[in-house]
Amino acid sequence: MNYFLDTSALIKNYIEEPGSSFVSELMDQASNIYVSELTIIECYSTLRRLLLENLITKNEYKYLKQEISYDFEYFYKIDYSAGLLHCENLIDTYQLKTLDSIQLAASLCVKDEIDVFVCCDNKLLKAAKEENLEIINPVSK
Repeated sequence: MNYFLDTSALIKNYIEEPGSSFVSELMDQASNIYVSELTIIECYSTLRRLLLENLITKNEYKYLKQEISYDFEYFYKIDYSAGLLHCENLIDTYQLKTLDSIQLAASLCVKDEIDVFVCCDNKLLKAAKEENLEIINPVSK
C-alpha cells in the first residue's frame, strides 16, 4: 500500500502519543510513503514547540530531527508548489488552514499513486474524503 502522511500523522512515528503505534505499523508495512516537501519543516516546528514546552529534552530534539531527516531520504516528496493553484479552491470549499490546503493539494497531485491519505485532523480528513481519497485517522484506530 502507498500512503500519503500529513504532518499530524507522520510526527506520531517519532513522538509517543495516541495513534503512534498504528502509524509505526503502517509505515513498516507500506510499500511507499508520500509526503509534501513542506512536512519536514512542520515536523521540525512541532519538535521545537515540544522542546520549548519542556516535553522533550535538547538531546531528544537533536536526535529526533536527525531521525526525521534520515527518514525523509526514503519518502516520496511531493513538491508542494505543484498543487498551489488548487489551494485557493480547497480553502474556499473546505475552509482549510493554509498548510492543510497545501498538504491536501500535494496529496491530490499524486492521487492516482496513493492508496490512503493518513491524517489526524478531522477537518482535513473530511476534505480529503470529499476529494475522493481513502482516509485513515490513526487516533481512531
